[in-house]
Amino acid sequence: MVLRPARLAIAVVAATLALAACSSGDEVVDFGDGAPADDAPTLDADRGLSVFDAPAAQAVPPEDARLVTGGWPEAAAFIAREAEQDRPVLVNIFASWCGPCRAEMPMLLESAAEETEVTFLGIDHMDRLEDGEAFVEEFGIDFATLHDLDGDVAFAVGGRAMPTTVVFDRDGELAARVFGELTPTSLEQLLAEVR
Repeated sequence: MVLRPARLAIAVVAATLALAACSSGDEVVDFGDGAPADDAPTLDADRGLSVFDAPAAQAVPPEDARLVTGGWPEAAAFIAREAEQDRPVLVNIFASWCGPCRAEMPMLLESAAEETEVTFLGIDHMDRLEDGEAFVEEFGIDFATLHDLDGDVAFAVGGRAMPTTVVFDRDGELAARVFGELTPTSLEQLLAEVR
């Protein structure tokens, strides 16, 4: 089929508008095999999330937090503090009972040790504190961690699988996510979104 110039121009404009609508910049980028299907229900966080809109935290967790009790307000306060220092944050939601969490943790630890631009934060999700402590000790996790017994952080970021890993940019905005076990490629994609 040959399009006449006027029809071709209309088709190009329509395609451009369709692509622009699909990539508004406000939506969160999902990487990896665990990304939600096109027909999956849309969650609030899918349209974007700012840590500066979170409820006030009782206290901002310290940079060296080790399983400090906290949910979304505390995680958001931690990320907001980093954003105010022009640092993006990678948040890994893990649990001791999660096999893929165990499998990806050595790679995350290696990346955290080498990464100079991005702060790492771990969230122990709906785990008994004793089990979370054993997990942190077993793997020698040395980045900040929070103990989120109620699962508030996963809910806030639109988590759909365990583990879930997300990144927040320097403005404290949720930029990208991976649902399920990270691969070297998906981890690099996440970090590249916020560097």
